[in-house]
Amino acid sequence: MKTNELKELSIALMDAVRQRGVSVFDIKTEELSLHIELPTVGSCTAVPVAAAPAASVPSVPETTEAVCSGTPVEAPLVGVFYSAPAPEEPPFIEVGQQVKKGDTLFIIEAMKTMNEIVAPCDGTISRVLAQNGDMVEYNQVLVVIE
Repeated sequence: MKTNELKELSIALMDAVRQRGVSVFDIKTEELSLHIELPTVGSCTAVPVAAAPAASVPSVPETTEAVCSGTPVEAPLVGVFYSAPAPEEPPFIEVGQQVKKGDTLFIIEAMKTMNEIVAPCDGTISRVLAQNGDMVEYNQVLVVIE
């Protein structure tokens, strides 16, 4: 299983687990072992989103999603995350940067349309949870503002 496929599967499983109100989910097959543990609201913990595969599958690095207290900025639609207005331009935001309500945080491209996502409040960027070019899901937390 390729890294992107594993990441997409993990995100889909996390969404399903979250929708059902479950905080811990484990699944094991001959090829894969997966453990999903979602944090409680208000906590700041690292959550494994992909477990190490069995010995017969090549090693895939474990990815971690950090969720902290603050104002989460979620993806309002499914699409491709872009941190900058163009590939050669600097990113809209960086961790530690002050933002004002209405400032552009990132772009999500969906169906060839570039959708600018703006800050819902004033604050400091504490986390950026997506990388340029990542496929993002509806309601996926992408940025945290404190």
